[in-house]
Amino acid sequence: MSYITIESDENDSPAADQMDFEIKEHSSTAQIDEQVVNDEQVVDDGQVVDDEPVGDTTKELVMNKTLLQMVLSKKQVHLVSNFVSPLDIRIIVFPIQNLAQRWVTFYLESPTAALVSLLQFVVEASGSQYQIPEDTLMPFSYSDIISNSLLHFPNTCIYPLIRKPADVFEQKVGAFLKALLLVANEIPLELYNIFLTEMTNFVLVCSDSSTRTFRHTGTMIGLKIMTILSDLKSSDDEVAKTVWMGMFNSMFQVRRQDIVNEIRLLCLYELGQWLSRYPQCYIQPPSLRIFYESLKNGSGEVRQCSMDNISVLCRKDEFLPQCVALATEFREILLDLCVDKEDEIAEKSLRLLTDFYKFAPEMLSDGVCQLLEQLIMAANRGLAQAAVDLFILRRNGLEGESFSQRIQHLLQFFVESEHEQADHFVDSLFNNCEMVLDWNSMIAVLMENPRCQQLSDIYCSSLIAILLAGVKQATTGEIPPGRYTNDLKREPIRGAQEIATKLLAPVLPELLQKYANRIEDIERLLELPKYFCLEYYRVGNRMEQLSELLEQFDIILFNQTSTTLLQTGVQTLAFLNRMIPNSHTKHFLNSAVTNYKMAWQRMQDSDSAESPQNWSNRLLVTLRLVTILSGHFDLTEWQLTEPLLFSLKRLVSGRRMPDGTDLPPEALSLYLKASFCCLGWDMENLKETAFGDEGLEEYCAALNQNLEDYLFVTFSLVGSGNTEPLAYPCFSYTCDLFVLHGNLCGSANPSIRSVAHVPSGNEVDILEVFLMKNFLELSPADLMKESNSDQLQRIRAILTSYLKLVCLGVMPSMRAYKFYKYYVKYHAPFGDVMRCSLELALQVNPVHFAMTLLHTCLLPYMEIFADGNAAGQMPVRSPEFSELMELANRLSKILIPNPMEYRECVIGFHRSGIMFVFEATQKQNAVASKKLPFLRVLKVFAPLLLAQDKVGILTYFQRFEQLVIPKCNRKDLKYLKDYRTAISPRKTKCYSPAT
Repeated sequence: MSYITIESDENDSPAADQMDFEIKEHSSTAQIDEQVVNDEQVVDDGQVVDDEPVGDTTKELVMNKTLLQMVLSKKQVHLVSNFVSPLDIRIIVFPIQNLAQRWVTFYLESPTAALVSLLQFVVEASGSQYQIPEDTLMPFSYSDIISNSLLHFPNTCIYPLIRKPADVFEQKVGAFLKALLLVANEIPLELYNIFLTEMTNFVLVCSDSSTRTFRHTGTMIGLKIMTILSDLKSSDDEVAKTVWMGMFNSMFQVRRQDIVNEIRLLCLYELGQWLSRYPQCYIQPPSLRIFYESLKNGSGEVRQCSMDNISVLCRKDEFLPQCVALATEFREILLDLCVDKEDEIAEKSLRLLTDFYKFAPEMLSDGVCQLLEQLIMAANRGLAQAAVDLFILRRNGLEGESFSQRIQHLLQFFVESEHEQADHFVDSLFNNCEMVLDWNSMIAVLMENPRCQQLSDIYCSSLIAILLAGVKQATTGEIPPGRYTNDLKREPIRGAQEIATKLLAPVLPELLQKYANRIEDIERLLELPKYFCLEYYRVGNRMEQLSELLEQFDIILFNQTSTTLLQTGVQTLAFLNRMIPNSHTKHFLNSAVTNYKMAWQRMQDSDSAESPQNWSNRLLVTLRLVTILSGHFDLTEWQLTEPLLFSLKRLVSGRRMPDGTDLPPEALSLYLKASFCCLGWDMENLKETAFGDEGLEEYCAALNQNLEDYLFVTFSLVGSGNTEPLAYPCFSYTCDLFVLHGNLCGSANPSIRSVAHVPSGNEVDILEVFLMKNFLELSPADLMKESNSDQLQRIRAILTSYLKLVCLGVMPSMRAYKFYKYYVKYHAPFGDVMRCSLELALQVNPVHFAMTLLHTCLLPYMEIFADGNAAGQMPVRSPEFSELMELANRLSKILIPNPMEYRECVIGFHRSGIMFVFEATQKQNAVASKKLPFLRVLKVFAPLLLAQDKVGILTYFQRFEQLVIPKCNRKDLKYLKDYRTAISPRKTKCYSPAT
């Protein structure tokens, strides 16, 4: 009985992995494979699956299968032919071991032919389509085989080891080689030596080739053979040892310094495999030096592989002394890796140094250790936590000392690091140092006289910052902004919220009173209740504690001048009131509004005994609090909107306070924000059920008037021609109000619909002129400078506000094409904002988005090809046209994720683009070449067309194409041909429903 293997999956050729999803050819082979797939079943080794005879076509196909194709088969399906009846061929399933066994059987019967098939295996694995003649005799001329193979490469830049499923390819080839060497190890010694010598010699020649495909593939196969031989190592196998050491010296030692990163990476990976089996291998611990030498490699993957291997091998007792000695020798390289870039290599390098520091403290000086400890504040969480391990190790684990002594180590480091982000510091310590969660001890220190604990004011402030950061992270699981990690899990510590509340709630009012004169400390303490479990106050009659806390809020927030402290306090107050509604908060709001109204009234009272400056300051204090409160609380019942707008208009027109003094810059900003917030709450309260018909109509009329008054103020600042600092927030407030009022256009109630405000053309023009003036004021490079960071943030804010109008459907997205045309040029400062708005606009209206894309590309195109343009001589070779093509490429990527969902948009874009190119074809004496270069832009979007849509677009295109061909020169014809080729449907294979 003879066995011949076939593959049931038709993607068994080396090039199959590169098949385009549209390129599928209908052939008899498909029918044969379909029959095999339909008939086969998964069975145990050697079990017959189908007794039906297979036709001559299948037998012919079977005979053409190469060894590599059989190895790469997704399903090992074999044909069994009975010598008695050649037509009785049955399908049977075998694993890869049987394929190796059958090759060895073949080798024992026909050594030369079998070796030829093995050499062919290597040639084909390299990507060459050369077939070694079957009558080739020994001794083989390896150089001739390689020379001939080089003539049969479809593409030397693409071969199996660099295609997408390269890992699968390598795994299957390695599995076959292992099975082959295991079986071959049992054959007679003379034949085994011939097999091993011929195989390894050919692989060595391939690995020494100047052609990358052979060198890469030969090295991979050679290294796999070395790993397998190392696993098969026996004390009396001198032949295998001689072969292995020969390959190590002539192939490994050379290829580990190869110019190709992937080849160097292969060598280091396999070296790690060999050393991991020590002493069951042919090399000794000094070979560890290779990993340390490779830490200087220019490839990040190679450095990563070296670091991974060192990290694993240093845990073996046999290698630890050698690893420590080499780490001392290569210390500078390891230190450079720690501080060069915040990545996984830096983390592992620091962890290695920390581990070796335990055994050889002299390898790192105090100065170097202090430098490495600064990495606790690194943005990379793994690197920061690695630095904490060194920090704790150098302080003997912080054991055996009182809490106040141990915490001083942390506080001293935090203060000396001059880093204001306690969140980052705590996050670094979170899993390595329990002190940051010892809130009870922290509270005890803060409640006592800090002087008794030898803590200065700055240390005490740092302790409060650490307390807040620890509570926040433990109760929310959030990782601080600006810190990144490979672990995306965000989970709070179970029970942390209850513990924090139980410890802090009873003492927080006292702490607020104790540190009342220190603004930063008070601000942090005011934030703590946001992380409490508020059920604590409801259970056990503890509402008195909440009342005491709210009284402290009253004392702190009234007469407070710090805006950030007011923001924090009001946010916490709103949170508490939302979770536990209470009368105290309403009384607080009433007092705040009353104080503001009294201050305003006193400002207008010229008979007041106090100086105008005092009342001016008093007005600012009360207005500041009311403004911040309006952002978190609905103050509608106090009817503040109209008084605020009245004051706002008066201040803008006169630019003076009611008493005649100069207007403080902050006052107008506060009035703008407070009026905007009140208008937002008025819109929030616009509900049909809240009013009768007459009441609703009156309410809507008042809303309209208030909106007009507010827009009058904002447009007077935005459109003044002078760049006022307040023009930027006015711009954003205006756009947000347009969004709020634009959403009412679809209301069924005419009164509510009357409040809707669609921005007029003049209003949009004013906004666009202001935005464009600021947008182009600085170059992209200048905007990215640190000195211009404030200006960059202001422009990003107004650009985002404007694009809201586009992506939320307030105005057609086509209006924004004049800004989208800078998507490439200004990609660094504004690319993320533009990309986000484009994606949202696509979801709102795909057809409008198609027109937006078209006009975004047309605007620079028309500028490039404008009459009299200096680039008009060779416009398609100008830098501007290259930038246009880059713009088209970036825009097309927005549509890639879901071609089916965006099908309507892509079709509309192509049809409109074709119409633009050929719009003048009906005219006599029309210049055909004027717009034909735009087909290059359309071609960028051709891959986004579905196969079934290409037919319609091609038909539409050819109707116009025939009209212009007689007028075209050679260059114009190339534009037509390239686009026609791009939108032409490719041949597709017809599959049966069963397949």
